[in-house]
Amino acid sequence: MKVPSASKKICLIAMLGCALVIPPDAFSLTAREIVDLSDKAVRGDSQIARYTITIKTRKWTRTMKMTAWDMKKGKKSFSEITAPKKDEGNRFLLIDKNMWQYNPRIQKAIKLSPSMMLESWMGSDFTNDDIVKESSIVEDYNHTLIGKETVNGNECYKIQLDPKPDAAVVWGKIVYFARTSDYLPVREEFYNEHNVKKKELSCSDFKKMYDRVIPTRYRMETVGNKNKFTEMIIDEIQFNVPISPRVFSRQNLQRR
Repeated sequence: MKVPSASKKICLIAMLGCALVIPPDAFSLTAREIVDLSDKAVRGDSQIARYTITIKTRKWTRTMKMTAWDMKKGKKSFSEITAPKKDEGNRFLLIDKNMWQYNPRIQKAIKLSPSMMLESWMGSDFTNDDIVKESSIVEDYNHTLIGKETVNGNECYKIQLDPKPDAAVVWGKIVYFARTSDYLPVREEFYNEHNVKKKELSCSDFKKMYDRVIPTRYRMETVGNKNKFTEMIIDEIQFNVPISPRVFSRQNLQRR
């Protein structure tokens, strides 16, 4: 057997050394894959959850309880206010791109137009689209990895989401921050079509709920109004559980 020359040995060692120091980012996920993993972690294929929602303004504070059912396949969502008494029975139904709200005071379901998806949900800092998740941060946007940034002590991927030309979305751009350790969301910044930041969502209180670790506190703030914000806290949640098709029906929406 022929013995390699000294120069060949040096070249081989150099090549092996280069292979050992290839940066981890060379094998990292794409921006879209990071957002997809993040979305799947906090939503799953289906979920049933109970929330406490607090709306805070300079003059008053209001707290509500809500139960929500979400099915990723087919874009189906149903939510219902369960407390306080004056708001109890308000319900919201999404089937694909169609959304209805049932108002128990007038005992009538109203179909919301696409332009109403950006309007405030129940007087909060969340929009109708935030609650029923009509738009998809995975399917309706193009994703670009801008870099990394530390947010609230968490090293995060910073990803820009630009809407696809044919996507019916409410935002001109979203900047998404996901932890590098597990891809969970830490912050989202929402910009209008003029590239002006309008809202900011902070995700915190990471803990195990059901079968996974997720952020359990979501705080939405409207830019330029420090005295007003809305917090949504997950009290209980189940992922990937079967949900009866009857939940996502007009009959369930308008039941008395």
